[in-house]
Amino acid sequence: MKKYIIFFSIISLIITTSIVKSSTRQLEKNIFILEEEVKILEEKFNFLILENDYLTTPERLIRLKEKIFKDQFFPIDPGDIKKIDNNE
Repeated sequence: MKKYIIFFSIISLIITTSIVKSSTRQLEKNIFILEEEVKILEEKFNFLILENDYLTTPERLIRLKEKIFKDQFFPIDPGDIKKIDNNE
């Protein structure tokens, strides 16, 4: 009887170890896939930040203004700006 208990406990430990190892392997695979997706998204994000920085530089904005809007914008003297009071 004692031999059977030892035999079944060893078999159950082997099966349990196999199941845990398999599930761990699957989890590691999922983690690896998610890490790769995060790396790709980080690269895209960094590219978009770089593109945004390039597109919003003052020199670039001035060139776009001159190219697209030409003479539609003109400078205003800050002294000419009047305050509007809504309480009147």
